[in-house]
Amino acid sequence: MATSALDNANDTMDFGTTEKAARNDSDSRRSDAMNSNPDKVARGRQPVLSAKKLSIGYRRAEPVVRDICVEFPLPTEGTQPSRTNTKSTVLGFVGPNGAGKTTLLKTCLGLLPPIGGELRILGADTRKASFAKTRKRLAYIPQNRPEGSSGQLRISVREAVSFGRLGKCGLTGRLTHADREAVEAAIAYCGLEDLADTAVQDLSGGQFQRVSIARAMAAEPALYLFDEPGSFLDQEGQTAMRTLILSLADSGIPLILVTHDRALIALCHSLLFFDKGTARLLDAAAFLADAKGTEV
Repeated sequence: MATSALDNANDTMDFGTTEKAARNDSDSRRSDAMNSNPDKVARGRQPVLSAKKLSIGYRRAEPVVRDICVEFPLPTEGTQPSRTNTKSTVLGFVGPNGAGKTTLLKTCLGLLPPIGGELRILGADTRKASFAKTRKRLAYIPQNRPEGSSGQLRISVREAVSFGRLGKCGLTGRLTHADREAVEAAIAYCGLEDLADTAVQDLSGGQFQRVSIARAMAAEPALYLFDEPGSFLDQEGQTAMRTLILSLADSGIPLILVTHDRALIALCHSLLFFDKGTARLLDAAAFLADAKGTEV
């Protein structure tokens, strides 16, 4: 299940609504879900990700990747994304398995400290205690799938999405009217209205990942971080997931994607390519052209 703030806790998918009024209402709620995010303006004046001489890995072990120097988006790309340039907010992590992509993602989330150098996310240094505030603005969607209902507390889709609001509920932990509106907007945006009362354990893999995204959306994050979205899905599920991620990119909220999926790589403006203990920034279109006919 997706987490925002690590347990402190978007073109829209059309599921065949037949009434025009219902479609218009759903579209309005989806738009409200994106436009209500107060971080959209503030984040445009600082890099999403900035690394200087960054080395990453695990304690008491050699670094997995050394000397990462990157800034995304580049200052010349402007301060505000537009609907005609949504790729400027999407960064992909690509490269062989075990090359350090997920390790860097975990470092971005503050789960792993940098071994050396500096990493800033949304302008905040991940090594400092003050990064805890920034971490609450991050939405992490790991690669996962339903594990069945055995031994698990059965909760509905609506309840699961509501967990995304926990970081905004204060000491009482009670959802306000605004919280409930945010939950319903996220459910509508991800096309889950007909499944809102279904137990998450009874969902397909694709439905489960849409719940993960809805939960992240409900938290109104400033940055989404996906670890290989759609990894366990069939072709239909992967297509639906790509459509939803494209919609999120259209919103202008930055995304970081760890992926081997060419269709998702094509959504990216730039790629951080990991190989043989190094990582360098590449143009996504050029990378795909060079890698034609080979695995990515």
